[in-house]
Amino acid sequence: MRALDLDGGKIVHLTTADSGFSYRRSIFNTTHRGRFAITRVVYHLTPDGPPHLEYRDVKQYFAERGLAHPTLTETAAAVRSIRARKGMLLASTPGGQPDPDSRSAGSFFKNPVVLAAEVPRLAAIAGCPVDQVPQFPPGSWHGPADHMTKLSAAWLIERTGFHKGFIAGRAGLSSKHVLAIVNRGGATASEIVALRDLILDRVQARFAIRLEQEPVTLGFPP
Repeated sequence: MRALDLDGGKIVHLTTADSGFSYRRSIFNTTHRGRFAITRVVYHLTPDGPPHLEYRDVKQYFAERGLAHPTLTETAAAVRSIRARKGMLLASTPGGQPDPDSRSAGSFFKNPVVLAAEVPRLAAIAGCPVDQVPQFPPGSWHGPADHMTKLSAAWLIERTGFHKGFIAGRAGLSSKHVLAIVNRGGATASEIVALRDLILDRVQARFAIRLEQEPVTLGFPP
C-alpha cells in the first residue's frame, strides 16, 4: 500500500501487517486516524479461490436461492445486487439520469456499541418490547458480548422522526435506507454537515446516544 504520511509529508509503503486490518478496523480508523492519505493499493488474489460468505446479507442472499456453494462469479454478482438494492452503486434511473440515491458516501453513521443493560431503557423510550430493539454482536474489541451490544443506527434514526427519502433542501436521506446522506443535486458540504448534525442532535436528545459518522471529512472540525 502506498500512502502519504501527513505528519511528515512523505510517501510511505505499508504492508498488510503494518495496517492492522480486521473486520471494519485498521490503524487508519483507530490508532493512526487522520495520519495517512492512501494513494495506491495492491491486491494479492488467489485464482479460483473459494468465496468468502460470512457476511450476513450474502449468506441470506444465497440461502433464499438455495445455493450452498456459489462460484466466485455468482458471489460477485450477489454483492453487486445487494449494494445496488441499498443505493451503494453508481447507477442510473430507467430514464438514463443518475440515481440520486447513489450520490452518497455510503453509510454515514456507525452502529453504536453500548452496555447491554441500556437496552431496556431504549425500548421504554421507543415504546416497544425489549426484543424488538435490533441488536448484533459487538465485536471482540468492545469487551464481553454479555456486557456490550451493537445497536442499529438506522433504528435509532427512524425513531427520532427521520424516514427514507427525508428531504432537507438540496441534501437528504436515501430512499432505500436512512443511513446514507445523499446529495440531491447541488448540495454543498455545509448542507450535508448540517443534516448530519441535525440527525446526531435528535438521536442524542431522545436516546442519550451520540452516533459516530463513518466517512472521513477534510477541512471540517472533528
